[in-house]
Amino acid sequence: MNTLIAPILRTVISPALPATVRPATVPPVTVSPKAVRDRSFIHVRDGLWRIVDPTGAVIGYIEHHVGVDGDRYTARRVVFATRTRDLGAFCRIDDAVDCFR
Repeated sequence: MNTLIAPILRTVISPALPATVRPATVPPVTVSPKAVRDRSFIHVRDGLWRIVDPTGAVIGYIEHHVGVDGDRYTARRVVFATRTRDLGAFCRIDDAVDCFR
C-alpha cells in the first residue's frame, strides 16, 4: 500500500512554480485584446487586462499565464464589487475575449 501512495505524496509535497512565474527567456506579453461591443480593454500590468463597459463599470478581467503546456488566458467576470467568477481558461486570447460579448 505504501508503494502506491508514496509517488502521489511526492508529487504533492514537491514544490512547484506558480503558473504566473515566467521563465527569463519568454518576453512579456504585448498582445492587446480587440475591442468587443464598445468594451474597453485597459492594460493593468504585464499579462492582465481590465474589461470596462461604455459607462466605465468594470465587468471582468483577462489574465495571461505561462505554463509548461503553453500560454493560457483566463477570463473572470465581476459578479459583485468584491467577487469574480471564473469563465474559463483558453489557449487563445480571442477566445477569452469572446466571453465578454
